[in-house]
Amino acid sequence: SIPKTNKFSVKVDRKALINTVERVSLIISDKLKSPVRCTFGDGVLNVFTSSALGKATDSCPIEGSAENMVIGFNNKYLLDALRAAPADTLKLNLSSGTSPCILVPDDDSDKFLYMVLPVRLRANEN
Repeated sequence: SIPKTNKFSVKVDRKALINTVERVSLIISDKLKSPVRCTFGDGVLNVFTSSALGKATDSCPIEGSAENMVIGFNNKYLLDALRAAPADTLKLNLSSGTSPCILVPDDDSDKFLYMVLPVRLRANEN
Protein backbone atom coordinates (compact mmCIF):
# COMPACT_ATOMS: atom_id res chain seq x y z
CA SER A 1 0.00 0.00 0.00
CA ILE A 2 1.06 3.58 -0.59
CA PRO A 3 2.04 5.47 2.57
CA LYS A 4 -0.42 8.31 3.19
CA THR A 5 1.70 10.25 5.67
CA ASN A 6 5.35 11.04 5.22
CA LYS A 7 7.76 12.52 7.70
CA PHE A 8 9.61 14.63 5.12
CA SER A 9 8.85 16.31 1.83
CA VAL A 10 11.54 17.90 -0.33
CA LYS A 11 11.23 19.66 -3.67
CA VAL A 12 13.58 18.95 -6.54
CA ASP A 13 14.02 19.97 -10.16
CA ARG A 14 13.26 16.81 -12.14
CA LYS A 15 15.87 17.36 -14.86
CA ALA A 16 18.60 18.25 -12.37
CA LEU A 17 17.99 15.06 -10.42
CA ILE A 18 17.90 12.94 -13.60
CA ASN A 19 21.27 14.41 -14.64
CA THR A 20 22.77 13.75 -11.19
CA VAL A 21 21.60 10.12 -11.07
CA GLU A 22 22.71 9.54 -14.67
CA ARG A 23 26.22 10.83 -13.91
CA VAL A 24 26.78 8.52 -10.94
CA SER A 25 25.18 5.64 -12.87
CA LEU A 26 27.99 5.66 -15.42
CA ILE A 27 29.96 3.16 -13.31
CA ILE A 28 26.98 0.84 -12.73
CA SER A 29 26.66 -2.08 -15.13
CA ASP A 30 23.93 -4.67 -15.56
CA LYS A 31 26.25 -7.28 -14.06
CA LEU A 32 27.27 -5.09 -11.12
CA LYS A 33 23.95 -3.85 -9.79
CA SER A 34 25.21 -1.30 -7.29
CA PRO A 35 22.56 0.82 -5.57
CA VAL A 36 22.73 4.60 -5.57
CA ARG A 37 22.98 5.92 -2.02
CA CYS A 38 20.91 9.11 -1.63
CA THR A 39 21.57 11.31 1.39
CA PHE A 40 18.92 14.03 1.83
CA GLY A 41 20.72 16.92 3.56
CA ASP A 42 19.66 20.50 4.15
CA GLY A 43 19.16 21.99 0.69
CA VAL A 44 21.21 19.29 -1.05
CA LEU A 45 20.77 15.70 -2.13
CA ASN A 46 24.06 13.80 -2.30
CA VAL A 47 24.11 10.76 -4.56
CA PHE A 48 26.88 8.15 -4.28
CA THR A 49 27.64 4.73 -5.68
CA SER A 50 30.56 2.36 -5.74
CA SER A 51 31.17 -0.60 -8.00
CA ALA A 52 34.11 -2.65 -9.23
CA LEU A 53 34.78 0.22 -11.63
CA GLY A 54 35.27 2.78 -8.84
CA LYS A 55 33.27 5.33 -6.89
CA ALA A 56 31.08 8.17 -8.11
CA THR A 57 29.44 11.00 -6.24
CA ASP A 58 27.37 13.99 -7.29
CA SER A 59 24.84 16.33 -5.73
CA CYS A 60 21.62 18.07 -6.64
CA PRO A 61 19.99 21.09 -4.95
CA ILE A 62 16.71 20.44 -3.14
CA GLU A 63 14.30 22.63 -1.21
CA GLY A 64 13.86 21.41 2.31
CA SER A 65 15.59 18.82 4.43
CA ALA A 66 15.11 15.21 5.43
CA GLU A 67 17.63 15.37 8.29
CA ASN A 68 20.38 13.50 6.39
CA MET A 69 18.17 10.48 5.77
CA VAL A 70 19.98 7.86 3.69
CA ILE A 71 18.08 5.73 1.17
CA GLY A 72 19.39 3.31 -1.44
CA PHE A 73 17.68 2.96 -4.81
CA ASN A 74 18.12 0.89 -7.93
CA ASN A 75 19.28 3.59 -10.35
CA LYS A 76 17.12 2.28 -13.23
CA TYR A 77 13.89 2.26 -11.21
CA LEU A 78 14.57 5.75 -9.87
CA LEU A 79 15.38 7.09 -13.34
CA ASP A 80 12.29 5.43 -14.85
CA ALA A 81 10.04 7.21 -12.36
CA LEU A 82 11.82 10.56 -12.80
CA ARG A 83 11.70 10.37 -16.60
CA ALA A 84 8.02 9.42 -16.61
CA ALA A 85 6.91 12.19 -14.23
CA PRO A 86 5.15 14.90 -16.30
CA ALA A 87 6.21 17.88 -14.16
CA ASP A 88 9.34 20.02 -13.97
CA THR A 89 9.37 20.22 -10.18
CA LEU A 90 8.66 17.21 -8.02
CA LYS A 91 8.02 16.57 -4.37
CA LEU A 92 9.81 13.58 -2.92
CA ASN A 93 7.88 12.36 0.11
CA LEU A 94 9.97 10.29 2.50
CA SER A 95 9.45 8.52 5.81
CA SER A 96 12.55 6.43 6.47
CA GLY A 97 15.49 4.76 4.79
CA THR A 98 13.47 1.55 4.47
CA SER A 99 10.16 3.09 3.31
CA PRO A 100 9.15 3.85 -0.28
CA CYS A 101 9.87 7.28 -1.76
CA ILE A 102 6.71 8.81 -3.22
CA LEU A 103 7.13 11.18 -6.20
CA VAL A 104 4.25 13.58 -6.76
CA PRO A 105 3.79 16.90 -8.60
CA ASP A 106 4.96 19.98 -6.72
CA ASP A 107 1.60 21.70 -7.23
CA ASP A 108 -0.15 19.10 -5.00
CA SER A 109 -2.41 18.03 -7.85
CA ASP A 110 -3.09 14.33 -8.16
CA LYS A 111 -1.96 14.12 -11.79
CA PHE A 112 0.52 11.36 -11.00
CA LEU A 113 2.12 9.40 -8.20
CA TYR A 114 5.16 7.18 -8.49
CA MET A 115 6.44 4.98 -5.71
CA VAL A 116 10.10 3.93 -5.74
CA LEU A 117 11.03 1.17 -3.33
CA PRO A 118 14.35 1.38 -1.51
CA VAL A 119 17.08 -1.24 -1.70
CA ARG A 120 19.17 -2.37 1.23
CA LEU A 121 22.55 -0.67 1.56
CA ARG A 122 25.60 -2.37 2.97
CA ALA A 123 26.81 -0.62 6.09
CA ASN A 124 30.43 -0.33 4.95
CA GLU A 125 29.68 1.72 1.81
CA ASN A 126 29.97 5.44 2.21
